[in-house]
Amino acid sequence: MNNNLQNQTVSDISNNSIPNQQVSPSVGQINMQPPVQGSPTLAEPIAAQIKEGKEGVNLIPSRTKEEEVQVKKKTTLSIGSLLAIIILALVSIGIVGFNIITKNQLSDKKKELTDMEYIVNQKADKIVANNVILDRINLYKDVKANSFSHKKVITFLREMAGKIQGITYDSMEISEDLSFKISGDAPNLEQLSRMWYLFGVNENIETVKLKSFSKTETGASFSFDGKLVLDNFKAD
Repeated sequence: MNNNLQNQTVSDISNNSIPNQQVSPSVGQINMQPPVQGSPTLAEPIAAQIKEGKEGVNLIPSRTKEEEVQVKKKTTLSIGSLLAIIILALVSIGIVGFNIITKNQLSDKKKELTDMEYIVNQKADKIVANNVILDRINLYKDVKANSFSHKKVITFLREMAGKIQGITYDSMEISEDLSFKISGDAPNLEQLSRMWYLFGVNENIETVKLKSFSKTETGASFSFDGKLVLDNFKAD
């Protein structure tokens, strides 16, 4: 019964004519109008929009003036840092190159100094050897200049004794500076005095001194000290 009542009520309502009224779309209703050309919607894929030549969607917000100033400062600082790094690298390369050149020059100088020392040492050895030779030559000259002939000295003293009859030598000593000591016997004091006189006036005798004398049973004994003139008895 209830079902019959509901069917009748719906039928009545449908049969009754309801005047047509224009209902304005509510806020929640969707606008079904097609999108305007050149204004892509977010519903469309971006790749499809680019393929169709439509204008892309800018998802990055535009920079403010402060941000642009900061970006310029960062760019300037980056360029300055890059230039500073380049300059530092060039300075480092220059220092390294200077050190290498200096070391090479120092090595060359050390080599030159070593070669020079070797040459100087060779010359020094020659100089030392020459000095030794010169010293020997000078020593030989000195020895020769101060040398005398013993044969000439002995011959001279014997000739002096032979000028006086009866004079004999018991001993005869001659030093390197031609100092001499003579001892012997004379037949008498008169002959001894004569011998002393001849020694004193002879040009080959520089100094003479009768050191001692005494009378003996056979005559007299004597001892003379003196020095001969070197130039007159040099060796040939």
